[in-house]
Amino acid sequence: MTGEDSPFTGNQEYSPEQYDIFWNSFLPMFFDRMNATMRNHMTNAVSNYGITSAHAIYLIALTLRDGQTQLQLSNFLDMDPANTNRVVKVLRNKGLVYDDRKTPGSRNFAIRLTEEGRKIGKHVMGSTTKWMNECMDGVTREEVLSMRSVLLRILSKMDPDLDRYMKSEFTNPFYTYIHTNPELKEDLFRSIVAKDGETDNGEGD
Repeated sequence: MTGEDSPFTGNQEYSPEQYDIFWNSFLPMFFDRMNATMRNHMTNAVSNYGITSAHAIYLIALTLRDGQTQLQLSNFLDMDPANTNRVVKVLRNKGLVYDDRKTPGSRNFAIRLTEEGRKIGKHVMGSTTKWMNECMDGVTREEVLSMRSVLLRILSKMDPDLDRYMKSEFTNPFYTYIHTNPELKEDLFRSIVAKDGETDNGEGD
């Protein structure tokens, strides 16, 4: 196909099949743009604390379920354990997390939030949730729930190992967390957002 007869040159209308080709081919760029924008927002929300979105997501994970081992955190966030080790060191040095090891040489310990770490975790969850709600202004609740369901179904088709991964007794990733008990989870998020709104002093937004 030459440039002259390409379906994506000029101002002619595309057929549904041509539009699907264009959309599907550039879908990775679409998600990359969304990912970068969301991470930038999260980084801005915690910039006053000297951390970035790469650290904030670990605080969110521990806000949802405190007292996880580094391996559990890696599995929950679908992150490389080496990355988790680096992030935990930064958060520990900043006084945002601590470990509950009994002796200095103990290898069996969980990572827990300090009071400051929990405050920041709740703040960034609240800030992100309010921002996303603003971004979805005009999108109905039914459309939001449908979108989430569709995204999970597409990911399950893309990754044939996802279902086994989600149900493994050795892992408990956030895919499982957002897939089960949705109303209970929404109550938790609403509570966190409300409390963050009551105590927010405007820093980091």
